[in-house]
Amino acid sequence: MNKIYISGRITGIETEAPLLFAEACIEMRELGFDTVNPMDLEHNHDKSWNSYMRNDIKALMECDAIYMISNWVHSKGAEIERRIAMDLGMKVIYESQSGSPE
Repeated sequence: MNKIYISGRITGIETEAPLLFAEACIEMRELGFDTVNPMDLEHNHDKSWNSYMRNDIKALMECDAIYMISNWVHSKGAEIERRIAMDLGMKVIYESQSGSPE
């Protein structure tokens, strides 16, 4: 089974982000992916943005693909994750504006 990393905006929408990421995981599992949700990762660090990114990028490196929640364009971290995935030749799947994979 291919492993896919879920990427999108978290900063500034901390209350609604868990639901968005959980819904994305469900969609990707229905397509046969094993999902990695950065919101579910252990974050045993100083809770700075840099530390979250370092931890999340490590998880991304274990994946075969990345799923970009439609709000990714408003996230510096998601832009970085997308760039890394693209540069490494990972499959990039985008959520459409309607909320389903493109």
